[in-house]
Amino acid sequence: MRKVIQLLLLCLTTFSGLGQNSERPEPNFYKNLFTQEILDKKQFLEFRNSLYIEYNDSINGIPDIRIYFKQLEISNDSIIQPFNYDIRVGNEYIIRAYKYDKIGVSLSPRLFQTIYGDSIQIGGVQPKPTLINLWFIHCRGCIQEIPALNRLQEKYAGRVNFVALTFDEEKDVLNFLQIRDFKFNHIANAEYFIKTIGSQPYPENIFIDKNGVIRYIEGGLGDGTDFDKVLKYFESILKELL
Repeated sequence: MRKVIQLLLLCLTTFSGLGQNSERPEPNFYKNLFTQEILDKKQFLEFRNSLYIEYNDSINGIPDIRIYFKQLEISNDSIIQPFNYDIRVGNEYIIRAYKYDKIGVSLSPRLFQTIYGDSIQIGGVQPKPTLINLWFIHCRGCIQEIPALNRLQEKYAGRVNFVALTFDEEKDVLNFLQIRDFKFNHIANAEYFIKTIGSQPYPENIFIDKNGVIRYIEGGLGDGTDFDKVLKYFESILKELL
């Protein structure tokens, strides 16, 4: 029986107002950011289908392919949609849309104070692995994935440190949490440390092992259509680190 590839199209932009304007003009060209090749719509669909065909028979598991749409390029009568993509089989990436040079970095232990006054350590040797979620209160993608992240926290509470880091002010985070339940330990005003560990646009999820080493860096869970599949992948990472 042939394996079915599940392709998730994500619409990501490079500015902080991600997804706030849902009305986007229809592109008539697509640009592959890996090769800089310009494709018309038919060629883009053919390329996308070729990914299905090429990786459909992987013996190592069902491939996960995500195409990321970047900010439109508009010039005269041309509307060009740049894109790149991930191809992952199991926990191994064949192609990644972004570089994650901080994977493998060992973090020295550092103490932070949460918005509720508790102390929490990030980095160094600890009895539990850590999942850090980088987010901010006006990030649409960040907010969309909170219920799914809460499910993960509820299942692994006591076995994993769940930490949410933001550059937002503490008072703004406290106000946000009055209307939305986000079960992670929250650290505000953390812009400097975020620059130390962060790699790509928000949201970002960083998995740190018990020795304080960044082992995995993943983007957001998507637009809500595929949360269960991505959560299953996140769980496989946590189980490896436990």
